[in-house]
Amino acid sequence: MHGRQITRLFSSLLLFPALMASAETRPCEAESGPNRVALLELYTSEGCSSCPPADAWLSRLEGQGITMDKLVPLSLHVDYWNYIGWRDPYSSAQYTARQREVGQRNRLRSIYTPQMVLNGRDYRGWRGGDIHRQVTAVNNQPAAATIQLKWSESGEGAQSSLSIKLRAELNAEQAIAQPVVHIALFENHLVSHVDAGENDGRSLKHDYVVRRLFNYPFADGRRVFSRQFSLPMNKDWDRDALGLAVFVQDSRRGEVLQAMAQAIDCK
Repeated sequence: MHGRQITRLFSSLLLFPALMASAETRPCEAESGPNRVALLELYTSEGCSSCPPADAWLSRLEGQGITMDKLVPLSLHVDYWNYIGWRDPYSSAQYTARQREVGQRNRLRSIYTPQMVLNGRDYRGWRGGDIHRQVTAVNNQPAAATIQLKWSESGEGAQSSLSIKLRAELNAEQAIAQPVVHIALFENHLVSHVDAGENDGRSLKHDYVVRRLFNYPFADGRRVFSRQFSLPMNKDWDRDALGLAVFVQDSRRGEVLQAMAQAIDCK
């Protein structure tokens, strides 16, 4: 082998680890604080003509100073309006099932859209402008759980995935029969051009849309939950618009013990 060929081969071998490293992002990490962060769930649908104002209201919260260090907003698109002519591309039977659980805990006669749920409770006062007062009341409470989250993205395109390490701990000795850790991957700045159903002809904009939702119960009698897993990433998702939300909830009563959210890109 000639000297020039050896030099080229050696240079390629030096470059190979660098290329491999570039396929994995710098690890990110976050930890919840001593006070509670509120959780707001919006149950909505693109097939519901009364839902766009609620979607827009949710998107305006950050501009009103209600940032994710105070309130974690999540938009869950239900699937029970899909039959009327427009299939909501973000809808899932999983989110409908979660809304039914909320309805049962709140003793509602039926579920509906748009529905706001603040820290596990049916919240109809959002139209009245008292969200600041409600969030402040939650933020003034000490956290009942601590959340630690680490994540990094590896791979490229259709082969990319999110490596997540999650730890949650109940802070005080409480009578919590069924604590559950929930982790949601959400996306902002989504737009749909609807051409059927009740919103026919409208362009709908959405933020905090839940793309994936996972639920992990604590082991019986344990105060600490720890898990490491990999989440495949859809190539159609906008990486710059993605975020991770984690919350610990008493699944029997619905009380949210702590919540936190972070953008995927932590640069």
